[in-house]
Amino acid sequence: MTTTATTVPRDRDLVAAPRWIAPAALTATAAGLAVSAYLTIAHYTQTVALACPATATINCEKVTSSPQSELLGIPVAVLGLVFFAAMAALAVPAAWRPGRPRLRAVRLGFAALGVCFVVRLVYAELFEIDAICLWCTVVHVLAVALFAITALGTAATAAVPEPA
Repeated sequence: MTTTATTVPRDRDLVAAPRWIAPAALTATAAGLAVSAYLTIAHYTQTVALACPATATINCEKVTSSPQSELLGIPVAVLGLVFFAAMAALAVPAAWRPGRPRLRAVRLGFAALGVCFVVRLVYAELFEIDAICLWCTVVHVLAVALFAITALGTAATAAVPEPA
């Protein structure tokens, strides 16, 4: 009877992330931070007008002033700032070094949470508010892109299985 033991990856079994992963993730987070900051400033001040057309379908003002623009009294734009700031900390080059399984899991989980939130917000725009905010769409695309980059980087840094 043969038993199979789970082996812990050794340093030589670990793979470094591709060189483009950290810069791509940081670029997406920086862009997300910038747009989220713009939306946050627009939310809290009347002097900043959203540079977005106000047609029937595309109407940033309608979306950003809707009841769905807040969660538990916190503006969604502020939650976007927090999300992208946390992802920036999780995406620095040092965080992509091999041998950090918990950090890899947290980063991937947080990016997945961002996508789940995007799905909820897109649903709200399409079916509850009946309007689309172009700036919000940019944030949504950046969050999904950040998840894709994170998933690719996570897969690339997985431990190499030991040959049988």
